[in-house]
Amino acid sequence: QRLPGSQFLFLCSGRPIDQQILSAAAAADPRIRWNVVAGSRSSSGLYRFMEPLRLSIECFRAVRLLRQQRPTVVIGLGARASLAGCLAARILAVPVLLLELNCIPGTATRLLSRFAKLCLTGLPLAEEAVVAMHCAVEQAGVPVRPGIAELHGELYVAEPAQPRLLVLGGSQGAQTLNAAVLQSLETGTTLPGDWQIVHQAGDHEAAELRQRYQQLGLQARVEPYLREMAEELRSATLVVSRAGAGILAELACARRPAVLLPLPSSAGDHQRRNAGLFEFHKAAEVVETAAAAATVAAELRTKLARLSRDAEERQRMSVAAARMAVPQAVQHVVQRVLETIAAAD
Repeated sequence: QRLPGSQFLFLCSGRPIDQQILSAAAAADPRIRWNVVAGSRSSSGLYRFMEPLRLSIECFRAVRLLRQQRPTVVIGLGARASLAGCLAARILAVPVLLLELNCIPGTATRLLSRFAKLCLTGLPLAEEAVVAMHCAVEQAGVPVRPGIAELHGELYVAEPAQPRLLVLGGSQGAQTLNAAVLQSLETGTTLPGDWQIVHQAGDHEAAELRQRYQQLGLQARVEPYLREMAEELRSATLVVSRAGAGILAELACARRPAVLLPLPSSAGDHQRRNAGLFEFHKAAEVVETAAAAATVAAELRTKLARLSRDAEERQRMSVAAARMAVPQAVQHVVQRVLETIAAAD
């Protein structure tokens, strides 16, 4: 909208979810193009041994694409998929901006900061993380979809006529989160009887979870993915989620109290640090997910039972979450991109 006539090229990994999202975006907007430049990751010894050769091939592919497209600026979003594109930009003398959403920047972001103009951060970086960066760092907030940003202007109702628990699985670690939630609810008395449950389960878990809820005698709407997330958040009274920066920003904009189960295997343990930030500010409660499965479920059950019956605490958490929101993050990021483009002209 700010750059009419411009085109946008996304360089992504081989993950199916990346390709699905970008295919839908390209179908809706002809200015968007995308190409796969990075393969899927593996923990095998052979994969690690071949990594330098693989990265060289990916970088060569990215250089070829960037020469064809001649971009004015390249934005690195972190993770392995950003390496080839940003290295290619360095070779071609194209300005590089970084966008790091989590409290702890990943290896790719730290490496790329050596030649980036600026790193815009989503959640505040930990002090030791700022020291490890080699470029200027500026907090912009985590960009969220317009419909979700608009929720920040609406008041949270702690005692609605129809209270609802929203469970956001479906991404990394969905299986263990889904299992913990079901185990925490299996007594049938964790939540008050008038609470509804909406559960985003992921493609491979939805059918089985529907059956499990039926077996437990619980009324739940289970979907592989929730397409209208703004409306789902608006209707939620309490949320159970992982602790990626994106969902935390959405919860803050929506003013929703949450119980967070950080993914133990997240790179650099960044989800635990993200969750700890929200817990410190009283915007969420955190379950220690490094414990045994039964212990995780028991702790989750205790927190859900208490918070579902304590409207005043939910209200306090909502106020704290709203204070952490940056609903104008998109505009901040766009402004810095435009300034970089103007400086390059």
